[in-house]
This record gives sequence, C-alpha cells and structure tokens, in this order.
Amino acid sequence: MNDLHARYQAALQRYERPLIRYALGILPQLEDAQDVVQDTFLTLHRHLATLDADRLAPWLFTVCKNRALDHRRKNHRLIPMETATLELEATPEPAPDVQLDQRETAATLRRLIDQLPDRQREAVRLKFLAGLDYKQIAETMKTSIGNVGYLIHHGIATLRQHWEAQEITATH
Repeated sequence: MNDLHARYQAALQRYERPLIRYALGILPQLEDAQDVVQDTFLTLHRHLATLDADRLAPWLFTVCKNRALDHRRKNHRLIPMETATLELEATPEPAPDVQLDQRETAATLRRLIDQLPDRQREAVRLKFLAGLDYKQIAETMKTSIGNVGYLIHHGIATLRQHWEAQEITATH
C-alpha cells in the first residue's frame, strides 16, 4: 500500500497544476477547474492499482477532459473565458504594468487558441498548457504521433498568423 501512496503523491505533484491549466481551457472558472481536477484524482485513487504507469498522463488528461466537458454540459456554461493569467507557479510579483501586459497577452492568446479547430486546439492545449509530450498527446487524443505533430504545427502557424494580423490592426 505504501508504494501506491507514493505513486499517487508523485502523480499529484507532477500533474495537478498542468491538469488545472488544461481544465481552465474548457471551463471558465478556476473553482470549477479545481473541482474537476480533484474529481480526476479521486478517480485515479480508485484505479491506481490497475493503471499502467506508462499510460498515467494520457489517462489523467482523458479523465479530466471528460469530467470538464460533463461539468460544462451540466451547468450550461458556454461563456468564453476572460479570466486573467492563471498564476499556478510561485514567482516574484512583477510590476503592475507588467502584470497588466501579461494578463492582456494571456487573454488574447486564450481567445486565439479558442478559435482554432477542435483537434488543433486540443493538441496545442495538451502540449503547452499541460506539458505533455507527443506520445502522451497521441494516446490522449487517440491518434498517431505524426498527426499530433501536424496538428500542433498547423495550430501554431494559425496562431502566429492571427497574432500578426491583430498586431497590424492594433498599430493602424
């Protein structure tokens, strides 16, 4: 039982914050995202003894996604996310003007990510918000590693184009 406890604690330490960031891409409220992640870890606790360690990350992100989508459907919360940058890492406080810039940039980036096609949006969130590698993303999305690379490449290219177009519009 001690080994299971250690595995659970290690999973909690490694994946709690990435899962919260991931859930925030689906749900607009931090509290809802935290509830979904807590439910995900309760589910992990029930299944940890039978779960293959190599499949842990894809399993966690799949469960988290399903719980978040269920929560969103249940609560009819289809409001676009306009929250400030989620500071999940302990960092020194930047100056207020820097904080404002960061929040505006994060809000813009989240809005642009939300405009991507579903599969591209999912791959980009799993890579950059959740920190999964291509293999884990492929397992989570039930696709090939090559397709993950394609989705991320095209998602980033689209984000870059939209960002540049927005910058040009803002300067004129």
